[in-house]
Amino acid sequence: MPRVVVLGCGTGVGKTRVSVALVRELNRRRIPALGLKPIESGVIRGAENPIPNSDAAALAAVSAAAIGMAHPLYALRNAVSPHLAARTEGVEIDLAAVRDWVGAAEAEFALRIAPHRAHWTVLETAGGVFSPLGPGLSNFDLARVVGPARWMLVAADALGVLHDLSATLQALAARNQHVDHVVLSAAREPDASTGSNARELAELGIVTPSAVLARNDDQGVSSLVDALLARDES
Repeated sequence: MPRVVVLGCGTGVGKTRVSVALVRELNRRRIPALGLKPIESGVIRGAENPIPNSDAAALAAVSAAAIGMAHPLYALRNAVSPHLAARTEGVEIDLAAVRDWVGAAEAEFALRIAPHRAHWTVLETAGGVFSPLGPGLSNFDLARVVGPARWMLVAADALGVLHDLSATLQALAARNQHVDHVVLSAAREPDASTGSNARELAELGIVTPSAVLARNDDQGVSSLVDALLARDES
């Protein structure tokens, strides 16, 4: 099943907003999609499934079928970097366990929606591409460990994005990692650069974003799904 890993140039850049919109649009087109977030900090795991008000819950709510992995594999209480939140709870994030958890979730989802029906997974990471998950490990390593996937990089449509995207893309290129799609997501607090960043990124030769998403409007996600499906068919 095709898989998209959604990474960010930092934390709070709109990864969940983009991931939810992507899952919702795929499902609207009758292409079953599953949204997963295996690691999430700042949540309290209780009896509810999924955890209310969590990013994982938002993804579960728009997925085409409910599965048992609606909780993150690592639901961490402290709203800090995942590696620090895990350390304070005496937990070690195991990337092989994440890979197996994602595979089990995808297998259960396939059974729920029909074993041989085409479907997608949208996998959201916690924090930025290089946010640490443990000593020597980051979301970059997680994205590689889970297996074949399209890499989608999300940045805020706000002042500083020209530097943030340029630096992140250069760091990824130095590791021989290609990014398939770059998405600008609406900034929490729009500024003088909001709305012009996509043009500037392209004109400066940094990157041409695949989509720009406003805060309360999913119009931009249609072109993003078009790009995903066009590549899948090529």
